Amino acid sequence: MEIVVVGHLSRDLLVTPEIRRETLGGGTAYAMLAPAIGAHGAGIVSRVGRDFEQEYIDALRNSGLDLTGLHMSGPVTTRFVNEYDEHGERTQRIEALAPSLSDKDLLPSHNDTSVVHFCPLTADEIHTSCFEAMASKEVLVSLDVQGFLRPSRLGPVEPTEWKDPERVLRHVDILKADEEEILLGMQAETEERAVEKALRYGPEIVIVTREQRGSTIFLRDSHVDIPAVFGEWLVDETGAGDTYMVGFLIEYVRSGNVERAGLFGATCASFNLEHVGPYKMPTREQVEERMSRRL
Repeated sequence: MEIVVVGHLSRDLLVTPEIRRETLGGGTAYAMLAPAIGAHGAGIVSRVGRDFEQEYIDALRNSGLDLTGLHMSGPVTTRFVNEYDEHGERTQRIEALAPSLSDKDLLPSHNDTSVVHFCPLTADEIHTSCFEAMASKEVLVSLDVQGFLRPSRLGPVEPTEWKDPERVLRHVDILKADEEEILLGMQAETEERAVEKALRYGPEIVIVTREQRGSTIFLRDSHVDIPAVFGEWLVDETGAGDTYMVGFLIEYVRSGNVERAGLFGATCASFNLEHVGPYKMPTREQVEERMSRRL
């Protein structure tokens, strides 16, 4: 396989003054982009409960994902409730948590992948043994830091200190965080110091995303600014960072060019902004055509 994405799927409840709707969530769900843009095999590793809807399984399978790493155990799937008020301000709480993932959930077929991307939703979701297992292989290891900055308990989602980032980051090649997460995760006052600290722990690349202000890709001796790419309309920003990373990783593995991979990932994310949920993923041809307008 070309890419394996590891982390919990979720049953997200979206509540606004106008609607109340459940959607498939979790960064792992956005791995559905990979088959759409022509990945040479793409799989996921996750745990869900008996409450996980068959329609979600069908959507994941029909996208072309390998689901042999999808394990069903226990009664509940991880569930986030996202409530937006009339001003668009969000409050978030965790209503259910599925069992955590360990190296025993990784299959022999996952050892032959080009890249493994970890995207936990909460701090204790993925055991360090998963990172250790992949780091011992010839695999590019990527991490979205978000989950490590959230609590692993039911209730409100509040920023949480990452107790021992080095224990994980020593096994990571590429780290992704937004501009607030990198400061919190590295316990630094400036982005420059936060990135320096992260690079010192192990990663070769640190990606900092800035929503509508694009992103910056930091290497040990340089950095590249990636402009934001906008679609035809804005519907929902959920999952944009996840889509960015799947697109970036596949293109980086193929080209070795961080600037091209960054623009490719940002363009993939622009399509995600046009829809609610991890559906209607673009083809590689659609991404390349929109991307060409920025070159």
